[in-house]
Amino acid sequence: MDSPNTNIESNEPHLAQNAPINNRPWSVTLLAVGVLIITVLNLIRVGLSIRYWSFLSSRSGIAPLYLVLTGLIWSAAGLSLIWGLWKAKKWAPKLMQAVGLTYALYYWLDHIFLMDHPVSGASVAFRAVLPINWRFSAGVTVVCLIFMAWTLSQAKVKSYFKVAEIETDLSQIHNSEHR
Repeated sequence: MDSPNTNIESNEPHLAQNAPINNRPWSVTLLAVGVLIITVLNLIRVGLSIRYWSFLSSRSGIAPLYLVLTGLIWSAAGLSLIWGLWKAKKWAPKLMQAVGLTYALYYWLDHIFLMDHPVSGASVAFRAVLPINWRFSAGVTVVCLIFMAWTLSQAKVKSYFKVAEIETDLSQIHNSEHR
C-alpha cells in the first residue's frame, strides 16, 4: 500500500531542480530601478506634452512634437531595457551600455542646445551654454555612468546573465526533446 507521504516521481526531468539558481544581484536591481525612474519620467513627459500641446506650441522654443517623440523613444528603450535586465536576457548588458551612454549624451546635448537658461551669476559664456545646476548634473551623470560600468563588469553580474542564457538553452533543448 502506498502511504500518503510517498513521493510520486514524474518521468519528466525538472529543469528547475537541475539548473543553477539565478539570483539577481542587487546592483542589477538598482540599475533596473534607475532605468524605471527615467522611463516613468519620459512617459510623464509624453503625457504632459500631449495635454499641454497648445500651450507648448504657442511658446517660442521647443516643439511639442520633439518632446513627445523623444519621450516615446526613451520610454520604449527603457521598457525593453528593464525587461531585459529583469529577465537576465543575454543582450541586456550591451543594451544597458548603449542606452546609458546615449541617454547621457542626449541629456547634455538637450540641455546645452535646447533648454532655456535663466540668468545667473555665471559669466556670459557659461550662461549661454550650461544650465545653472550643471555641476550637480555633471556629477550625477558621472556617478551613474561609473555605477553602470562597475555593475556590468562585476563577475556576479556577468554570471547572472550567463546562467540565464544557459537556463534558456536547457529549456529549449528540453522542449525540443518532448516534441
